[in-house]
Amino acid sequence: MTQTGAPAPGRRRPLTIVVAAVLLAVEALIALVYAVLEVGQIRMFRAVVGVGVTILMAGFGLVLLLVARGVFLGGRWSRGPAVATQLILLPLAWGFVGGRTTWVAVVLAAVAITVLVGLLHPRSTAVFVQRAGDKTQP
Repeated sequence: MTQTGAPAPGRRRPLTIVVAAVLLAVEALIALVYAVLEVGQIRMFRAVVGVGVTILMAGFGLVLLLVARGVFLGGRWSRGPAVATQLILLPLAWGFVGGRTTWVAVVLAAVAITVLVGLLHPRSTAVFVQRAGDKTQP
């Protein structure tokens, strides 16, 4: 990879990293959409909660968008937060099991597992490790 994050000539980003980055970006966009929708639900009797949730989800969405970009560019720093987010989503998915929300659980778990596999795949690991090695070389 070059300094700009583009793959070195003749080398491509592994599909595992691209899929993980795209799914992370989708998660980020969903969080941002939720923040916008929450603004419309703020009521005077629960203003603190509504504003707090809005700020939290907007911040989470923006940070996750940066993490998705970092994963796409092969930034070693981005792998930890991306993995942590997916590990949090797995028990969250479990909470949706049962009744009409089981489909939500399946989608959340499938996305989280797909991102984890993409981030921890040997091809992805090679990119993250190589990228870290580039910084130590002149």
